[in-house]
Amino acid sequence: MITIRPFQCTETDYQAMATVYSALVPDAPLNAVEWRVRDELHHPQLALYRVIGELNGTAAGYAEYYQPTWCADSDHIEALVYVHPAYQGQGLGVALWQHTQQAWQALRPRYVLARVREDWRAGLAFAARRGFREDRRVWVSRLDLAGFDPTPFHGAIERVTGQQIELHSFATLATADANFWRKLYEFERHTTGDMPSAFPVAIPAYEQWIKLYQPDHGALWAGSFAAIADGQVVGISTLETLDNDTDLEVGFTAVHREYRGRGIALALKLCAIEYARSLGASGIRTDNDSTNLPMWHINQRLGFQRGPVWIVFRRHEQIEEVT
Repeated sequence: MITIRPFQCTETDYQAMATVYSALVPDAPLNAVEWRVRDELHHPQLALYRVIGELNGTAAGYAEYYQPTWCADSDHIEALVYVHPAYQGQGLGVALWQHTQQAWQALRPRYVLARVREDWRAGLAFAARRGFREDRRVWVSRLDLAGFDPTPFHGAIERVTGQQIELHSFATLATADANFWRKLYEFERHTTGDMPSAFPVAIPAYEQWIKLYQPDHGALWAGSFAAIADGQVVGISTLETLDNDTDLEVGFTAVHREYRGRGIALALKLCAIEYARSLGASGIRTDNDSTNLPMWHINQRLGFQRGPVWIVFRRHEQIEEVT
């Protein structure tokens, strides 16, 4: 028997999500703590709807639609339907899809985005049958810190600091400059629009944005670095961790347009790599977008290895105009 019930913010339901997702993505699992933190960081004024799918009383899948915190256009939502591999082919995915599709009708979105891994044949067919078309590709890449050789990058940091650009950790800057977080917010306000995305993006209000940099949400102030020129932030590369994972994750890397082409992104990443090595981390993971090849080329130079590819699909919703 198939049952679709509302998701509850309990350890049981977060663990159910983690179990399903990790079975589908065993090479990059997400635990219950990470799912809870993601929910805590979601903008409360944006849509987030989630249900659990049960087969004969077992939580075997889940579905949701939501508007990402960075979304600047209410016409866009992201949707997903995930079913544990052991329970696929029994109608649960279809039931979850139909329920979730009905639930988002009140929002009247014009575009629905979905992500499917390139190696999920059933998922790709599922999306194609429902009118989704490929928009872009995103992949996770990983740097094995044990095998990282800094020799080819000798002098890269000095070439940046020789331009009267200082490189400091967020921890150092937050202590030395009471206005650092406001300066960082202003920097991200100008660079967020350049972030690769399938939907228009904008930085949230300061009170929501600052939550992203709280240590209890995974931010590593000592491992995140900023480039400072004339007292202002002109580039950043951040690191995050959750639940004592042996790998660290890149949060956001960006350089102000007027300072690009000077080697700042590479220098910042080298600072973050050195910190991660000193911490004893085993690796660093980051997302790469097919529309941002310059950043991917930097990561390739550093030794990041490309992992599984996620295809981002877009579906245009037919909305009847009322006159």
